[in-house]
Amino acid sequence: MAPPHSSATTLEKIMAAARDDFATHGFDGAKLDRIAKAAGVTKQLVYHYYKSKEELYSVVLDRVSDEVRAMLDDPDYDLLSPPDAVRVMIERIIQAYRERPYIIGMTVDQDLHKGEHISRRSNYIPSLQRFVTERISPLLERGVAERHFRSGQDPFLFYWSVFALASSVFTQSWAMSKSSGMDFETDEGIARWQAHVVDFVLQSITLPALPR
Repeated sequence: MAPPHSSATTLEKIMAAARDDFATHGFDGAKLDRIAKAAGVTKQLVYHYYKSKEELYSVVLDRVSDEVRAMLDDPDYDLLSPPDAVRVMIERIIQAYRERPYIIGMTVDQDLHKGEHISRRSNYIPSLQRFVTERISPLLERGVAERHFRSGQDPFLFYWSVFALASSVFTQSWAMSKSSGMDFETDEGIARWQAHVVDFVLQSITLPALPR
C-alpha cells in the first residue's frame, strides 16, 4: 500500500497544476476544476489551501518570480567583466524561458490584467525592483566606471528592453519564422536569436572606441 501523500506534496501538485493552467489559459480561462483534476485532488481540497482563484494565482506568480530570480542571481556577476556579465544575464533570461515556458504565459497574463489579481502582499513587483536596483544598476555603473559602457543608461529601461528582446523569440516565434524564412522554433534558431540579442544589447550600450 502506497504511503499517504504529505500536505507538502499535495501543495506542490496543486501549485504545478495551477501554474500550467494559468500559463495556458490565463486567469480568466483557468478553471479550479481542471486544476484539481490535474493535481489529483478534489476542488474542495484546493479551496482548503487557497480561499480563491485570485489567491492561488498570486501565490503561483510569486513562485514563478522566485524561480526566475534564483536563476538570474546564480552567477556572480562581480567576477565577470561588465560585457560578459551582460551576456551571461541575457543567456540566463533566455534559458529561464526555455526551461520554464510557463513564465511567459504568466508574465503576459498578469500584465494584460494590469496586476488586478496580484495580492498586495505579493513579492512579484518588489522582486523585479530589487533585481534591477541590486544587480543591473551596479553592473551598468561598473561598466561606465571601467569605460566599457556609455553613461546615462537607465537600469529599468535596460531591463525591460532586454526582457522584450529575449521573450519575443518565444511569444512571436511563428511570425518571426514566417516573415524571415528562419526557423526560430528550433534550438538552433533560438541560439541564433540569443547571439543576436547579446550583440544588439552590447552594441547599444558600449562606449564608442576613441579615434586613433
